[in-house]
Amino acid sequence: MSRQKPGRNDPCPCGSGKKYKACHAAEDRAQEAAAAPKPAAHPLAADLQVALDMLGSGDMSRVSERLDHLGELLTQWGPGPGLRFDAAAFDKHVSRELERLEDAVGRDPAQARNTLRLGTVRELGTKAFLEKLRTTLLVRATTAGLSAEDRQALCLGALLATTPKTGSFQPEDRPVLDVVFGVQFREWGARHGQELASKLETLAEHADLSDEARDVLRKAGEGEMEPLVKYVESDPELAARITQEAKDRSSRVETAMRQSMTPSVFTPEEQVWLTSVLWEPLNALKMPGMDAKARSAAVSGFLGAVRAALDSDREMLPGMLERMRAQAKDTALSETARAFFSDAAVAFEAEPVRMILAAILTSYSEPQARSAEEQVVRADLEAKTKWTAEDLEPYRKLLEDMKLPTAAERIRRAQEWLRAHPISM
Repeated sequence: MSRQKPGRNDPCPCGSGKKYKACHAAEDRAQEAAAAPKPAAHPLAADLQVALDMLGSGDMSRVSERLDHLGELLTQWGPGPGLRFDAAAFDKHVSRELERLEDAVGRDPAQARNTLRLGTVRELGTKAFLEKLRTTLLVRATTAGLSAEDRQALCLGALLATTPKTGSFQPEDRPVLDVVFGVQFREWGARHGQELASKLETLAEHADLSDEARDVLRKAGEGEMEPLVKYVESDPELAARITQEAKDRSSRVETAMRQSMTPSVFTPEEQVWLTSVLWEPLNALKMPGMDAKARSAAVSGFLGAVRAALDSDREMLPGMLERMRAQAKDTALSETARAFFSDAAVAFEAEPVRMILAAILTSYSEPQARSAEEQVVRADLEAKTKWTAEDLEPYRKLLEDMKLPTAAERIRRAQEWLRAHPISM
């Protein structure tokens, strides 16, 4: 038999007189297929099958165990691309919702947390995020050195992150998003535990605390926040005392800001920036003759504008807090001023939107200029009846000459805003 493969319509080499396609062609194709190398199996084929079997078995306890393990892996790896909701969006959403749920937290913390989880998952658990999460989990599952349990947990998460190409879906029906939320919320709580530690330390200055309280404070100082959070959650009376102390402090700060001897918490360019971006909602807040519903809407609009201003200028609040803490220790200032800045640093860190709103509406003093030239430029600006981007240019150039790049950049962004939103005084 010839070694050269005949054409389909050629005589079959076996000598039968038939055409090759009607004689040995099918047999030869079968032999070739059997001899061809088989494609390599997908490295995760077995683990994906185990995950599929888990989902199909209806044994939710086993699925829950694997999802708990997935949470452990995500915690161990820490924040990374594709493994968390967008950090800025998550922080903004959680902070806003916890503020809204403040009363609910006091009544039923578990229910309030569930409401927060559900709202976060619906807000941030988009198809695009799930697709990125699925891809990232599968890539992680191929990492060398993982156990079978690790791989199966990652594959299960990837399967649960798979969304239909068309049509709608319900993010709350994707338990893998609950895992991401749980991990990210614990990380968020640990970061904000510093604020909780600050509140407890302030309370300790005015009251005797137990040895347990002082121990969790010590651990918090070493970066271990979980004992502190659990301790405060377990003692409603202590939580109430901390809350009352925070309210008393905020009240002291607001009262002090109304007095002529209290320095402004703002620098001059911070005030220009806030005046520019908050002018319209501030005027809406001051409209005469509003009923209760309209005033509530105006207040909500103004608070939202303050929050947006802080979100768009990420350096402003940290700069204010650093400045206040330094002023609280400045022996050149009076004891009263130092006490004010000490209280203000804690109050503004805990409730930045509310306290900035209070500073804008109630502060008596004007920001202190850093030079005579700045005082003159600011006075010229204040004398104008309308602000445009060009009106702010001399101030921006002066700040650049004064080697204050952050302040100059803030004025530049105020100019960008005014190009679209010129304001009349």
